[in-house]
Amino acid sequence: MEENKSFNWKMLAIVAAIILVISGVIYFLFFAPVPGIEIIAPASVNSTSELSTIEFSPENVVNDEKFRALRRYIGQATVGQIGRVNPFIKF
Repeated sequence: MEENKSFNWKMLAIVAAIILVISGVIYFLFFAPVPGIEIIAPASVNSTSELSTIEFSPENVVNDEKFRALRRYIGQATVGQIGRVNPFIKF
């Protein structure tokens, strides 16, 4: 008797999808170009040297009306009890 052997298309599609996913991951991990800071930074910032020339004075922030209007809604953090008095006793 002759056996009817049909080709399993579903298994072929699953294997092909797995191969595509693995090859895509390998490409993006090892071969894709890495974007540098020049690409990520906005166009208005031409170089990082411009960023290093920015003047920042904390007095302007602390003395600002909007900063002074902020309220603290939680208290200061405190150190609680760490560990047990006798670590060898049962719970």
